[in-house]
Amino acid sequence: MCALPLSQLKPTYAALPRPIREFFDDQHYRAYRLVADMRHPTTGLYRDAYVAAGQEGLPSSIAATGVGLIALTIADHEGWETEAAKKAILTLRAMAGELPGVELAKDKDTGFIAHFIDAETGTRCWDSENSTIDTALLVSGALFAMQYFNGHAEIARLATRLYQSVHWEAAIADPSSGEIFLEIKNGRGLNPLAPYNEYSILAHMARGTNQGRQLWQQVYSPECLHCLPSRPVGPGRAIICEEGNIPSSFVYQFPYYLVHEYTNSPVYTELYANIAFADHLDWTQCLHAPTFVWGHGAGVTPTGCYHPDAIGNNPERVASPYIIAGFLPVYPLGIYDLYDIYRTIIPYDQGPARCQDAGHQARFHASYKYGLARFQFDPSAPAPWYPEHMAVIDWSSMLYGLTAFKHGAEFFARHNHIDQLALAS
Repeated sequence: MCALPLSQLKPTYAALPRPIREFFDDQHYRAYRLVADMRHPTTGLYRDAYVAAGQEGLPSSIAATGVGLIALTIADHEGWETEAAKKAILTLRAMAGELPGVELAKDKDTGFIAHFIDAETGTRCWDSENSTIDTALLVSGALFAMQYFNGHAEIARLATRLYQSVHWEAAIADPSSGEIFLEIKNGRGLNPLAPYNEYSILAHMARGTNQGRQLWQQVYSPECLHCLPSRPVGPGRAIICEEGNIPSSFVYQFPYYLVHEYTNSPVYTELYANIAFADHLDWTQCLHAPTFVWGHGAGVTPTGCYHPDAIGNNPERVASPYIIAGFLPVYPLGIYDLYDIYRTIIPYDQGPARCQDAGHQARFHASYKYGLARFQFDPSAPAPWYPEHMAVIDWSSMLYGLTAFKHGAEFFARHNHIDQLALAS
């Protein structure tokens, strides 16, 4: 059931009814607060995730740090932070190798950085790989901050240094097929992946190199996307996807917000709307959920595993509201779905309905401290599941989507382009 009769729906921020606007403003700020609370105060690195217990023991994720830099621009724009530029400089100094006491674990030959690093020292954690996509997510955040704080010489210098410290061409396995390496070790690429996936962000980063330009022009530019494998998802609707497999919806969301040409492209916008349609359709027709429950995202599941849920591959029926938020630019009615989830399933500022058990109350509030995180839609489940882990990179769809709903996708289009920097390099 929708929150309001369809005839009254005016899904723009300015026209939201007061209760829904109050919910929006609160969830928007909480979306930023989760990211901000993961920031290490002396290095500016961002821990990988929010966890209900053991937060200080988590390492930094370089992808989370990229999200943190973009979050600072949003917070500055909203007036939530008065020293956002100063905080961005500290983070960039650490990532550019200019902060005493922080020495980043990276591949010495190519500059690709370890996925997980100590939040205080930058040393490698969990024996993590030198990740190509996570390095790209980090540098995307740095360049976004540079564009947002336009004219700030120190931010521009540090972001440019970070961008140019990475030999992006080393991540390209085959520029004609679009294959990109998953990781780099001793200067060599390992585990090539074929399109389509979020590695288009990496292709975007590599455009300043000869092979990178070829990769973009032949495979990843919006004009070429129709040549990639696709499948129909409804009358007149098709999506590009990996061979024989539709990936998790976040795979389509990150490039929309981080790749300038995709944000502005009618081709990608249509693709983006089609995957939102297919995600929603899978929940209503195959998982028999109410119309406001949907969102195939990635995260920890009730059995304790981290799983990239996807169309036809969500065995534990976990809904991710931040995926709904990420699709708001192409499905603005989703704001009412989020509001209905808040009212009927996750009243995060009140507590679980009809449950007075103190233990359940405490777990509920810890899990939903920052608002609409994942939940299990399974009427046969013996007890409610409370997610105790929320990765910053996954949560970014909530912050980005709500920001785009309020200010338009133009907020991202203005700050996610790198053409001049790439050409200068």
